[in-house]
Amino acid sequence: MSEIPGAGSQDGRRPDDFGPLALPFPDLPRMELEKLLGDVAARAQEVLATQGRLRALLRAHAMVAGELSLQVVLQHIVTAASELVASRYAALGVIGEHGLLDEFVHTGMDAELIERIGELPRGRGILGLLTRRPTPLRLTDLNAHPDAAGFPPDHPPMDSFLGVPIRIRDRIFGNLYLTGSANGEFSAEDEQLAVALAATAGVAIDNARRFDESEQRRRWLAASTQITQRLFAGDDEHPLDLVLRHAQDGASADFATLALLTESGRWEVTAAIGAPAEHVLGTVVDLDGSLTGQVVRSGAPSLTEDYAATGSAEFPVPVGSVVVVPLSAGERVLGVLSVGRLAGRRGFTESDMGHLAGFASHAGVAIELQRVRVEKQALSIVDEHDRIGSSLNEHVSGKLLAVATGLQGLASASTRPAVRDRLRSYIAVLDDTIGRIQATVYDFDPRSHETENLRERLLTVIDTAGSVLGFDVETSFVGSLAVVPPAIIDAAVVIVEDTLSEITGQADATAVEVRISILSELLTLDVVDNGMTAAPSRAATSASGGCRSGAGTLGRSTGADGSSHRTWTVPLPRREGEDQPLALGVAETPGNGDFRP
Repeated sequence: MSEIPGAGSQDGRRPDDFGPLALPFPDLPRMELEKLLGDVAARAQEVLATQGRLRALLRAHAMVAGELSLQVVLQHIVTAASELVASRYAALGVIGEHGLLDEFVHTGMDAELIERIGELPRGRGILGLLTRRPTPLRLTDLNAHPDAAGFPPDHPPMDSFLGVPIRIRDRIFGNLYLTGSANGEFSAEDEQLAVALAATAGVAIDNARRFDESEQRRRWLAASTQITQRLFAGDDEHPLDLVLRHAQDGASADFATLALLTESGRWEVTAAIGAPAEHVLGTVVDLDGSLTGQVVRSGAPSLTEDYAATGSAEFPVPVGSVVVVPLSAGERVLGVLSVGRLAGRRGFTESDMGHLAGFASHAGVAIELQRVRVEKQALSIVDEHDRIGSSLNEHVSGKLLAVATGLQGLASASTRPAVRDRLRSYIAVLDDTIGRIQATVYDFDPRSHETENLRERLLTVIDTAGSVLGFDVETSFVGSLAVVPPAIIDAAVVIVEDTLSEITGQADATAVEVRISILSELLTLDVVDNGMTAAPSRAATSASGGCRSGAGTLGRSTGADGSSHRTWTVPLPRREGEDQPLALGVAETPGNGDFRP
């Protein structure tokens, strides 16, 4: 086939002569389409990423707003912020009244690393810059900033930094700190997300604080109600211990102390709760150079964020915030109540001080009312004691004494031994009845609750001995045991214990009686048994070992019926202005004091 002229190119060449590059110019519409598709895909990826971060922001908002506990809310804010901007470390610093960080909540470091670092940041360097100028701060390398203060030993290295303030209405609550971006540095979008989260955090913190304050009011009201109820119910716990325990719980404090004016005219720390406070128990308050002295003189509550700077008593551990309030009843200051938190914990607020002052005032009034009530009860008991004593003396005891005296005359006149013995047994019963009436009357004495109870201590020793002997030990009390001082009580208990131990060792007694009488300023203790008389025991050789030397006399004698008597007598100190008890017992005749099993 012959070629047709002009069928190829203008220069006579055919299209095949160009090889694979047959097209001499690019396909422009196709390239523009590919570029447009690439831009659309990139924009779609950005939209997806933005949607993901918005969803993360919504999750963070839900996490932060879903709690009412302030501490939980703060921890949620830190965790949500770290996840939102992909930072390795995150922290929230709460600004105190003096511009330093009062509390530091953080994430990203384990407990061992935190312990090695030591004290948490207080708000200096870059952290302080954000406190002084509360605007968002984004740095590529915080170490290069002129305000950088460096890190303590063992602190992990940090470079990129993002900080935003957290506002509650018109006040700066604290700052949110983020370091160690996963992308190398924080972007403007990271800053916008952090600012948005900080706004939500401010609302959540405000709600949590309001809830916390309402819970505080409820706790303080419950504490005031409980202490009043327990005081007027006659709880066994000391009123001051109740005040300290409720004050510590209500204030969420690590310790609490109470200073009172002593009989020597000095203010001393007389009660304390919490391990750190035990160190200052019993110390004298410096009225001129301490926070407690300031409250004693002014009668007004006081609050400090830095206890060490006040010059008050030192504690074995660092103490941070302390509140001191007067414990008063009306215008009279009964004591000074202090509560404190260890260094590193959030400090007390003015609201905390107000709650504690109100509680202390309420507790002071309750204690004073309780004191007045106890005094009125004591006076009522004294009046009742006088009435009953007078009635028993005039009517009951007088008649019994007359009958016993008559029987005594009949016994003396009787010539028949059997009748005489029977009459004397009746006289003994009447004599014992008169003694029991006296003991019952004296049990109304309110002083018996203020001193050690001789009756209870002796009965405990006697019951123990009775279980060893195999039979009950008879006991009798005559006179008021409330007039016996503690030193003589101790001595009497030792003598009874040793004497009963000696009788137990002899193993031949089948009846034992312990008689205690307090008549005419003299205490007489007589232990009688029907066993064989033994050599003097430790009780005899140390008769006055439990009290002052020469305060008592211990002797031995044998009754007409062969019974053994161990008798201890000791004079009692006379109380000024006090009438002595009237002896109602029947005068003994020969043989009347003999042991009657």
